[in-house]
Amino acid sequence: MNDKQQTVQWRYKSILIEFQKDGLLGEKYIDEEEVEAALNEEGLQGWELVTATLVPEGLLLCCKRSFDQDIPPLKTGETSGDSGNSVGNIKIL
Repeated sequence: MNDKQQTVQWRYKSILIEFQKDGLLGEKYIDEEEVEAALNEEGLQGWELVTATLVPEGLLLCCKRSFDQDIPPLKTGETSGDSGNSVGNIKIL
């Protein structure tokens, strides 16, 4: 590897979109609008979707961004997406 080439280092984030349920005995489902909103929000922060996997709890999204990527400023009322945050049926792991 020459001096001009650098190894890209990645940061990873897991996001769990929990299943929703119609009533007490209703079918479990993933809210597509909720998934789209979560992906758009993470995209604004520089995260790129790598995989989406169904797990018993819902839909697990794995995202990445370069380690040295600048984080854009947040809008009022937004969170940084750090580990442990939860909004509705979305959990940042």
